[in-house]
Amino acid sequence: MKKLNLKKLNRKQKNLIGIAAICLIVLVIVIIAVFSDNSSTIEQNFHIADTQKITKIVIKNKDDYSVLLEKGGNDTWTVNKKFEANDVLIKTLLQTFGEMRIREPLPKAARNNVVKDLASIGKIVDVYTTDYKINLGFIKLFKAERLKSTYYVGGETPDEMGTFMLKKGDDTPYIVYIPNFRGYLSTRFSVSLDLWRSHNLFKYKQSDIESISVEIPNLPSENYTLINNGKGFSFMNASGEKLSSFDTNKVVAFLSSFVDMNYESAAKNIPQIEQDTIFSKPPSFVITVKDKKGTTQTLKTFEKLNDPTSIAKDEKDMYNIFDINRCYALSSKLNDTLIMQFFTLDNVLKPASYFMTGAEGLPYIK
Repeated sequence: MKKLNLKKLNRKQKNLIGIAAICLIVLVIVIIAVFSDNSSTIEQNFHIADTQKITKIVIKNKDDYSVLLEKGGNDTWTVNKKFEANDVLIKTLLQTFGEMRIREPLPKAARNNVVKDLASIGKIVDVYTTDYKINLGFIKLFKAERLKSTYYVGGETPDEMGTFMLKKGDDTPYIVYIPNFRGYLSTRFSVSLDLWRSHNLFKYKQSDIESISVEIPNLPSENYTLINNGKGFSFMNASGEKLSSFDTNKVVAFLSSFVDMNYESAAKNIPQIEQDTIFSKPPSFVITVKDKKGTTQTLKTFEKLNDPTSIAKDEKDMYNIFDINRCYALSSKLNDTLIMQFFTLDNVLKPASYFMTGAEGLPYIK
């Protein structure tokens, strides 16, 4: 093989060789940088880039509590195959999978303790995605769901700015965070069924409502019904008489409450004294909504004791006895006893006479 004689090369050939040498050096530097930056490579594999492909999430703890989140048609999610899921929390969880990054690997001295904590108090999160087994871009065949990743989620770091996590298949736990987010992520992986369930009770467009009736068992003369007549809503009193005048602003506020009404939480461990006294009486209000499809939904509200033991102290002082911020409720949509805030029901729990106050003397809809 002949040796390259640089002296015999012209200037153009020498320049080409120089450029090739520089390109080779730059290529070597890039390759070394990429393969030596382990955190960057792991970071790219730790999160889930395309969260739209996530179709199922299983979150469980060591006490065998678990929730199953599944994606259905129209991107709606369910919990444990029974309940409508909380859209806001589902969106937050999907964003977490897409945005979480490795802040730093754990020092060797701390790894054993973190791994023990992950094994004893951590959550196990299985994420499933749906994709095609054969995907050539223009040819997609054999769509199937598969386990994409399993994460072990621990507690927060001492600075509360990161979360200890381990991805199945990795040897090292990491401190995981979301860039530009101040806080930790462990609370986003709850196994509480009530947390993941949608708290929605009513979600109607006004045009979809056929009628809404309000009954006050202890004051039946104050019952009333709002009826959709195609142009607006007529107001019918307890006697079945359609009124020609009422406060339209109050009716509008009343109807707006049914666009998106939610309960606060499911009641747990209701004291026996409340079960014996509160739920043995008629409800305070009974609200019945009938939609254009003929579906009927009912909500019954009951007083809630502020302090169950106070009922034996001074029954004349209702502010000491009854919770002035919340009430109990029973919905035909759910089996649970619910807790609702009066703030949510403020425009709804009203007698018929409330809508007469301030009426302008003009009919809302004849």
